[in-house]
Amino acid sequence: MRINEGKVSEKFSWLLSFGIFSVVLTILLALFFYRALSDNLIETRQIFLNKQVELAANEAQRRFTNLNSEIISFANSPENLDILDLEVQEVFYDARARRILNSYYSLIDTLYIQQRGKTIYYRLNTNNYFEKGTVQKELTKASCHTCLFAASTRSNVKILLKLNLYNFFAESTLNYYLGMGAYKFAFQDDELLELHTSSNFPNGAINKTVYDRMYREITGGLRGSYEGELIDGEGRREPVLIVQYPFNLHELGRGYGFVFVQEKSHVTSGIYGTYFFIFAALFGLLLVILVFIFKYLKTSNEKNLLLEKNSKELAELFRQQTMLLQQTKGFIYYHDKNWKLYQVSENVKNVLGYETKEMLETEKSEIFEGNFQAYLDEIEKSVREKSEYFYYESHIRGRSREQIRVKLFEKLFYDTTGAFSGGVGICTDIDEKYLADQELIKSENRLRSVLKSLPDIIFIYDNEGVYLDYYVQDESLLLVPPEFSMGKSIKEVVQGAKGEELMEAFFKAARTGKMQTREMELLLDIGRRFFEIRFFKLDENRIMSVGRDITGQKLWERGLKEAKEAAEQANIEKSRFLANMSHEIRTPMNGLLGIIGLLQNTRMTIEQEKLVRVISDSGESLLSIVNDILDYSKIEAGKLELNPLSFDIRKELNRIINVFTGMAHSKKIKIRLNIDKEIPEFVELDKDKLSQIFVNIIGNAVKFSHYEGKISVVIKGEILFTDNLILHCVIKDNGIGIPEDKVSMLTMPFTQVGESQNSEYKGTGLGLAIANRLIELMGGSLHVDSEVGTGSTFSFTLMARTKNKETPLLQKEDSQDTPTDLENIAESYPLKVLLVEDSEINLQFMTMLMSQMGYKVSVATNGLDAIKMVEKKQFDLIFMDNQMPGMDGIEATKLIRAIPYGYNASIIGLSANVFKTDIDMALKAGMDDYLTKPVRIKDIIDKIKDCHNGLYGKK
Repeated sequence: MRINEGKVSEKFSWLLSFGIFSVVLTILLALFFYRALSDNLIETRQIFLNKQVELAANEAQRRFTNLNSEIISFANSPENLDILDLEVQEVFYDARARRILNSYYSLIDTLYIQQRGKTIYYRLNTNNYFEKGTVQKELTKASCHTCLFAASTRSNVKILLKLNLYNFFAESTLNYYLGMGAYKFAFQDDELLELHTSSNFPNGAINKTVYDRMYREITGGLRGSYEGELIDGEGRREPVLIVQYPFNLHELGRGYGFVFVQEKSHVTSGIYGTYFFIFAALFGLLLVILVFIFKYLKTSNEKNLLLEKNSKELAELFRQQTMLLQQTKGFIYYHDKNWKLYQVSENVKNVLGYETKEMLETEKSEIFEGNFQAYLDEIEKSVREKSEYFYYESHIRGRSREQIRVKLFEKLFYDTTGAFSGGVGICTDIDEKYLADQELIKSENRLRSVLKSLPDIIFIYDNEGVYLDYYVQDESLLLVPPEFSMGKSIKEVVQGAKGEELMEAFFKAARTGKMQTREMELLLDIGRRFFEIRFFKLDENRIMSVGRDITGQKLWERGLKEAKEAAEQANIEKSRFLANMSHEIRTPMNGLLGIIGLLQNTRMTIEQEKLVRVISDSGESLLSIVNDILDYSKIEAGKLELNPLSFDIRKELNRIINVFTGMAHSKKIKIRLNIDKEIPEFVELDKDKLSQIFVNIIGNAVKFSHYEGKISVVIKGEILFTDNLILHCVIKDNGIGIPEDKVSMLTMPFTQVGESQNSEYKGTGLGLAIANRLIELMGGSLHVDSEVGTGSTFSFTLMARTKNKETPLLQKEDSQDTPTDLENIAESYPLKVLLVEDSEINLQFMTMLMSQMGYKVSVATNGLDAIKMVEKKQFDLIFMDNQMPGMDGIEATKLIRAIPYGYNASIIGLSANVFKTDIDMALKAGMDDYLTKPVRIKDIIDKIKDCHNGLYGKK
């Protein structure tokens, strides 16, 4: 019995032991299972957090890069050019700024735009209303470390974005829900900034050991996962999972990162209830599944270890992938030892257009097409040589069949036996760079072809002036053969002062970046040659010179200079000749017309009066011809000046028309004047030049009009900018007309259409030439339309100004009882008169005229005699000739003004010199007035009256 009891007791003991062991084992298994499940959940949660923080960081970096690209595009937009109106540009800025602020409202605090010295800012205020204003602020790249800056390369536009990184980071992580007990931080400026929530955990609440490790990896650009603690404001510690993902905002030049934190208690809290049900079931099924539990635990442990190992490998691969993808446009791929792809990153769609699954099912031979065998040969060669890395560049085919240039970089793996086991690589799209490189090569080839075809001498130097390369077509234009110059400096090849001059230009071009030009004369084997040499920077390390043979140009310039000097000398001689001719012709004309005037005041028979009138008309005609020649000479020499004054234009034009009444009456020609009502009563322009233009053109129309012809003069006006007036003038006749091929000759001097010895219409051919030049001088142009047998139309414009009243002219006070006959002049205007004249004819005319007036004049034949007479006697009026032997009238006037008796005398110049410079010189010397020969008797009487009435004051 005891034996049985012993057996029972032994069995019971065994059962008890087994029961206790089973309970203990079950508890241990339960605890182990709970720990394994908890670890599994934590690892799964950690992977989830890693993926979420990576997505958030990549999205933030992408949006930030897009914003930077957009403001660079904004700065270089064609609407920023200075040729556009500033208001138009501001409308463009408003629209573009609104779009940018709306698209990046969380990132941008304020947008500044600087254009033409003005800075505009835009922002969204707290109510999301668009706000705009101006500030006195110079935009620079160094304005702040959290600002984006862009400057246009085509204009002076600058753009500065003041950023709100905290809001941007908060908005970038908002859509990533992590569940209860999770916190989001941003790593910025060596600080952790909590995002979204307001918890009891202050910034930097992570325990120091984990924080220091995290800080090192973020600043080093490495992602990381950690288990640590959060310390709240009361000092309590909470175990947490921590993941971080660094990213670099290259545009700011600083590193940042997102940190996601998850409390472990919230990860495992959901498994307690489930676990207790499982624990109860385990006790009920313990005896049945005991064996299976051991197997399960073993298997589960092995799988957990494998999962942990794979997770670490996957995390490392993801880290490598992230580092690669952040720097280039590409995708990661994995292949086995048979070159079969078994994993491809999602970026493959952005590069080749394939979906991930589609890419894995596509054969490499289809992608590489004809380059596949070359690719295999290269990679097999690397495997044979046991290379760790493999590089290859080739064209591959995208999904849409387009050719894309890519660069492949692979890490090759080998097992413990050294056999190739597979590889991981990155495929980078370099198509744009490849095309740019190819275009650069083509461009360089084209440039070389152009350079080789240029006749210029081209040298390339380093920054010290040492010859590096050359392009020379004709080596005979060089001091030495070009190959001998290579490796030598400029001053070694071109020695002396010329070499120093070239080096000075070279260093100035290198220093300033601006092209420097020098001309140089060199004595070569082929003779003396002239060169123009230009230095300019080719790039940071090279300077280029372009030398051109300008010997022909120099010879042409020298010939041109000699021709110009000869032409100028001829023009001076012509002016001198015309001045002399003016004096020589006008001096006898003065005597001729003066004597005729005196003769007309004597008693003559009717026949004698006719003869004298013929002589007088002939003299006036000759004088008109001389005046035309001198007027045109003044215009050619540029000595004709405008003297604008205000006058009644209607009165003046009617006066001009009345001048031709006699001529028109003899041919029964009707002249009709029509002045637009829009033209004001008074205008300001040169009255004499206006009269001369109309007299020449209307006179020409009267001359060439048929008997009983018609002439119309139409004047219209157009007012611009308040007081500027354009006069449109049209003079039309129905005369003989002008052949079309002769119209262009009308304004040529000394030319008449249809010239012949027996022509009915005579003249100098200067009238229209003078009128044309005067019209151009007054801001207009002459246009002629004509048809033979129908008539001609002369149209032109003149520039004038509107005036309210007429410029007052100096009114001469004449006594009402002033006699009109010569014999009573001296009695009415008693004066002591001195006549200074060297011409015998003019002297006779003036003495006879003065004698008829009743004056006993004193006579001096030169300036010296005149001075002696003024020193002895007081004269009221002196008529002074300009050109005289011994001393001319200018010098005599200056000296007379210094004599007591000559201080108050009225001095009237008498000269055949009609140029304005001569008149101005005479008045400046001290003369009171000036008469040009031939003088009229009426003009002399007027000067006598002016002198007697005290019109001429003291000098």
